[in-house]
Amino acid sequence: MRVHETIEPWLARDERKRAHYLDDPYFWEGRTYFRAACAGRYPETALRSLTFLLVKPEAIVGRRIAPIIEFVHERGYRVAGTWPVRMGRHEARSLWRYQLNTVPIAHLRALEMVVSAGELFLVGLVRRPGSAEASAAESLSRSKGSSDDPIGRGGGSLRDLLGRPAVMLNFVHAPDEPADVLRELAVLCDPARLAQAIGTLLAASHWSPAQFAAAAQTARVIMTSRYARSAAHDLDAAATLPRLRAWLRQHPAAGLAPRARAAIEAGQTSPEQALGVVESLAGVPELPAWDRIVTAVHLVDGLRTGRPPLIGAPPLRPPDEGEQRERL
Repeated sequence: MRVHETIEPWLARDERKRAHYLDDPYFWEGRTYFRAACAGRYPETALRSLTFLLVKPEAIVGRRIAPIIEFVHERGYRVAGTWPVRMGRHEARSLWRYQLNTVPIAHLRALEMVVSAGELFLVGLVRRPGSAEASAAESLSRSKGSSDDPIGRGGGSLRDLLGRPAVMLNFVHAPDEPADVLRELAVLCDPARLAQAIGTLLAASHWSPAQFAAAAQTARVIMTSRYARSAAHDLDAAATLPRLRAWLRQHPAAGLAPRARAAIEAGQTSPEQALGVVESLAGVPELPAWDRIVTAVHLVDGLRTGRPPLIGAPPLRPPDEGEQRERL
């Protein structure tokens, strides 16, 4: 028997996204687990009030956890749970699969270096929608800022506050819309963790302020405890390149390909050489890890294929009530 289901516009406003997600198993997995967990609640009301922030490894080595927690709290979001996750090449491709057609493989390899450099943290958030126009996911997506504006022209976003050093080193990711919450939770979590995360987020709608305060403190402690495992890094290419050049002069036998050495000396590479340079950097573990990552990102961050994304950013909506108050 065939089952015909549709994706409602409140889940994703872009018709192209709804068409793609009709054939996306991660979306349907997330939706299935969410509906099962709702247990009689109206799914739209529940889902519109929750979202998550994915804290990336550069936020750990860059020591950005405190301002992240403070930002979401000031914007009216309450932390409901924090779960460490790991991301490899397949998870990265799955999470951003509808945008990765815009970048060459060299960029993708550098992205994999970033997200596989350590733990990521899924921070579950709950917020009562400010109006019927904006879900928690949509509001947080706007507040976090675009990854395409590394020099902070937008002003006031979370990524502006964190001082993102590059498009790829942007510290956090957040789903754009309710449909993305469901899909991306399924990408990041195995079935047991998926059920746990959804169950916790739904239960948090009835929490007391003290429970939210305890969850936020737990999140802060869990993430900042990782500081002891990784040396702090400036994440600044202008400082990293001279440091890496000096290291290579002191270690001439390091197994870095000549084209990678030349790219480091020049501070740039050609699109034709970029993939080989990044793969050489990834394959020499004796070089300081985050110096290699920052260098790879710097060399390829601006490379694009010229193709439009399969799914672009959601169309803009008027700001919700909370955002309007902040602008007054």
